[in-house]
Amino acid sequence: MKKIAILVQTAFFIALASSAYSQSLADIADKEKERRQEITNDKVITDEDAAKYKSEPLTNASDQTTAKPDSEKKDSESPTASKSEKPESDDPVDFQGRPESYWRQTMADARQKVKDLENAANVIVLKIADLQNQFYREDDGFKREGIQRDIQKSFYEQDKNKEELAKAKDILQDLEKEARKSGALPGWTQEK
Repeated sequence: MKKIAILVQTAFFIALASSAYSQSLADIADKEKERRQEITNDKVITDEDAAKYKSEPLTNASDQTTAKPDSEKKDSESPTASKSEKPESDDPVDFQGRPESYWRQTMADARQKVKDLENAANVIVLKIADLQNQFYREDDGFKREGIQRDIQKSFYEQDKNKEELAKAKDILQDLEKEARKSGALPGWTQEK
């Protein structure tokens, strides 16, 4: 009889807790819906609008004494004047306007990531081999269980590393394709 009473009380408390939990989820959902509506009502600032919101450069106290009047600032520091005064470099660029240095740096970074992941894969293989040697040398069952856990973690790391390495190689190939499509010269993507 006591077992049935305890079972009924437990079921009652579970039902009470689940109803309270569902109410709190509903409240959270309502708050999220309101937050999303507020976000959609906000205005998105585009690149063209950003020029309006740019602030003028900060000046020191000594610069303020010799500062130009606002009317002179506007005439001499217009955004179009700074663009036309910018000297154009003689470096060749691709169709997107990216120079050789961009492609060399990007490709070097991608290659370095692949090399790092390959080195990490080699380290994991050596770690697994060492752990397996420790496992077979150990007589204590409890220590063997700990070593076996470490081996399993290493296998997990190895699988994760293989996935990351495959992604890094795909990214490297995609960069090479993008470079060809954008008109980058072949020497820009080669290793030095």
